[in-house]
Amino acid sequence: VDRHPLVSNQMGTVIAEDRTVVPELEELKIEIKTIKDTNPDFGAARVHKAIKGAQPTWQVSEDRIKKAMAQTVVITDGKVKIGKGAAPKLSAHELAKKKD
Repeated sequence: VDRHPLVSNQMGTVIAEDRTVVPELEELKIEIKTIKDTNPDFGAARVHKAIKGAQPTWQVSEDRIKKAMAQTVVITDGKVKIGKGAAPKLSAHELAKKKD
């Protein structure tokens, strides 16, 4: 009797059904994008929880998800943004100049 039946994930990686696997960065980004497309207001903690629910065999930390989200490129209103929101931080001096 085979105690560890093998299954294949979406990217073709063969894993044992009851074991954990560390997903490749691209696999993780695809899953993050899928979750963020349906829940754009989710932060890293809620994305982490959703990934753990959708991919129970994955071993991934919230910190790794934060880093992957920071590397993600988003297009909003035709503008390219990197990371969550990706609005550049302006200094007090730059903000004052912008008001003029």
